[in-house]
Amino acid sequence: MLFFRIFQHLLPDGAPWRPRDPGAPGQGFHLWRFLKGLAKGISGTDIPGGTDARAYIDAVHADAFPATTRELPEWQRQFGLRATGVTATDRQQLAAAWAEEGGQSPSYIQGQLQAAGFNVYVHDWWSTGPTPGDLNAPYVARDPHDYTEVPLIGTNQCDAVTLTQPQCTGFSFDGTPQAGQPQCDRFLANEPGYIVNQDFSQAAPPPIPDDPLTWPYFMYIGGSTFGTEAAVPPTRRAEFERLVLKLRPLHLWIVLLIDYSGGTFDATFSPAFD
Repeated sequence: MLFFRIFQHLLPDGAPWRPRDPGAPGQGFHLWRFLKGLAKGISGTDIPGGTDARAYIDAVHADAFPATTRELPEWQRQFGLRATGVTATDRQQLAAAWAEEGGQSPSYIQGQLQAAGFNVYVHDWWSTGPTPGDLNAPYVARDPHDYTEVPLIGTNQCDAVTLTQPQCTGFSFDGTPQAGQPQCDRFLANEPGYIVNQDFSQAAPPPIPDDPLTWPYFMYIGGSTFGTEAAVPPTRRAEFERLVLKLRPLHLWIVLLIDYSGGTFDATFSPAFD
C-alpha cells in the first residue's frame, strides 16, 4: 500500500487523475487497478523469492559473480552450460566459462582447467632446455610415444578365432556366432591416452608421428609432477575432454596423463600454478 500512496501523490491534481476503488462510485477505477498492480510488483509479490524490490535491486551486484549469483540457470543458458544437479559443480563450471579471456600459454590453460574444478597441471613439450648458466643448451623434446598407446580399432574382434567371445555373439539370429558385427568391427580396443579431436564417429585418432621434429607440437596434462597421473571423475570425463579441446592451441595434440577410474570432485580444491 505504501507504493500505491506514493503513486497517488505523483499524479496531477484533477478529477481524471484520481484513482478510485472499483467498488466506489465514479470514474478512475482503471487507473486504480493499474497503480495497484504496479505497487504489487514493487512490494515484492512478483519478485523471485518474494523479496522486496528495493532489497532485490540493492543486492543485484551479487549476480555478477559465479559464486554468489542468484540467477545460476540464466547464466548457464548464457554460456551454453548443462546443469549437473550439484550446485558447487555448476558454479565452478560457470566460473571457468566466465573467466575465459583468451590465451594459449600453459599457465592460462592450466588455470582454466583448475577453475573448472579439475586438479590437473599442464606441462610443455620439452624435458630439458636452456638453463641460466648454459643458454646455448638445446631443448630436448619429450617423446610422446613414451606416454601413449597405439590406437587400436577392434576390426578383428569377431574373426574366426574369436567367435566364442560374448561380444561377438549378441546378434546371432540362428544361434551361430557371427563375424563382422558392427559393434565389434568399430570397437576402440584400447585407451590411446591422447586426443586430437572428437566427433560422433568411432574412428581412432591418427597415430603419433615418428618424426622427432613433430614432437614439439604436443602438450601434456597430468599431475603436478610430470609423469604422474591426475584423477578426474569418470562422470566428468566428457566435460573435461571437451574443455581441453576448447582451450588447446589448434596446432597441438594433447597427451592426457589422467586416471578416470575413480577420482572424486573436490569442491574445495584451490587452483594454483607454479
